[in-house]
Amino acid sequence: MKTTTKNTALLLMLSSSLLLGACSSTAPKNSMASVQSAVNKNFPLVKLDENFINTPAATTPVNLASALQLPDALQLLFTHSPEVRIELAKLGVADAQQLQAELISNPHIALGAMRPEGGGRWKLETGLSQPLLELFTRPLRRTMAEQNLLRTQLQLQAALQRLIIKTQNNYYNALAATQHLQVQTQVVAASKAQQALALSLYRAGNMAENQFLYYDNELRHQQQAWNERKLTAEQKRIQLLTHLGLASTSELELPQHLPLLSNQALDKHQLMMQAQDHRLDAKIIQQQLKLAQQRKALLKQEKGWRDMSLGINAEREPDSSNNLGAEIEFGLPLFNRNQGKLAILDAQINGLEAELQQQQLQMDREISTALLAVNTAQQQLGLINTALQVAQKRVDLAQREVNFMLTSPFELLAIKGDEIQLAHDYTDTLKRYWLAHSQLELAVGKSLSTTSPAAHNSHSVHSQMDHSQMDHSKMDHSKMDHSKMDHSKMDHSKMNHNDHHPDHSKHDAPQANEHEEHNHD
Repeated sequence: MKTTTKNTALLLMLSSSLLLGACSSTAPKNSMASVQSAVNKNFPLVKLDENFINTPAATTPVNLASALQLPDALQLLFTHSPEVRIELAKLGVADAQQLQAELISNPHIALGAMRPEGGGRWKLETGLSQPLLELFTRPLRRTMAEQNLLRTQLQLQAALQRLIIKTQNNYYNALAATQHLQVQTQVVAASKAQQALALSLYRAGNMAENQFLYYDNELRHQQQAWNERKLTAEQKRIQLLTHLGLASTSELELPQHLPLLSNQALDKHQLMMQAQDHRLDAKIIQQQLKLAQQRKALLKQEKGWRDMSLGINAEREPDSSNNLGAEIEFGLPLFNRNQGKLAILDAQINGLEAELQQQQLQMDREISTALLAVNTAQQQLGLINTALQVAQKRVDLAQREVNFMLTSPFELLAIKGDEIQLAHDYTDTLKRYWLAHSQLELAVGKSLSTTSPAAHNSHSVHSQMDHSQMDHSKMDHSKMDHSKMDHSKMDHSKMNHNDHHPDHSKHDAPQANEHEEHNHD
């Protein structure tokens, strides 16, 4: 009898061990490959290495052979940014949760001892039981864990897309600030030429001191605006670097100008169709809806029989005899049959279905708004280009009139100042175009550019001119001997030089005044 009892107990223990071993796993799987493939497909400028998730964040200095282009910035984001690592850690949690869903509860061992009231040998009891509910529901729990992993992958992909768009926005803001600084440098150069001209006229006795002081002070104002532009450019550069996970002292060279306008045609109907396939928030809601429906099915499958276990009991009597038998234990579903949990899931399912409808409306709004901003920026750039061509024509005509002493050189400088201000407007509008283009990509869920923005600079300069690259300072009027010009033939009394200059309060940025040599006596 004793031998039979021991063999039976040993057999049960061995069966339990084999059952647990069959359901165990050594380590969670890495499901990053699918996310990497989707990101590379939707945003071709991003090239993720298949093992980058296991690679620690790079801390070595970054040295690029040329100025930082957008693909380089995106690559630095995925190799240096802590924000990327934070999002990747969430996927590791979901992988571990899927592993946990593969497992079932450990068997329970119960030990007991009782001594007869009149004395004698102790009565020993032992029990081995295995909960059955998790074993019965294991396939459904595995399916739920897989759905949860898929939802986490979609959320990670959406988070990485947002970081990509944020990188593009920071990149375009930094380049626009740099381009504004280049334009403002030309404004300062033109103001220096204007002040030098006024100084020569003042020394020759052909300009009143009050009028000269206006031009002299205007130079300081533009130098102040230059300092402001310089500050903004440094701030935007630091913002870009820290977003990429780099120190603010990193010596990375940025391009001096924004990429030119893309000639890509955008159609709202096609964009909506692309968003249906690539936008992730709708897929995330759909996954949440599937999970809620599966939880509801799981609760219905339990039918309130949550506490159920099957086991074996063995006891030794005081007379050294052994008793062995099987037992089953369960809770009676008299009061709690998961009524409240089922009602909660029904409400959650109704809410998720409403969220899905709301998401469709939001997608339509975001695409329409971003597309409107892109089209408006394109129209504005066309108007500014035309205005710049007219301004350049006026500069040429005014230069000819100055050469024949038909107009004042200050009139020429005022016209050139208008041209430079248009260059500022051009930069602002071009920046708004690229920011709106990035928002449109976020609304659609994929990149809309077939080539790198850097390649857009090869477009025809006749349709698009980067006017911030024009050297407006080549007219150095300080080298002209204006004292030999017979200004008595020019009626300066009728010329209001204050009207020849735009509202310079719109400028934002400069350095030190180099022309404070005049003698007010």
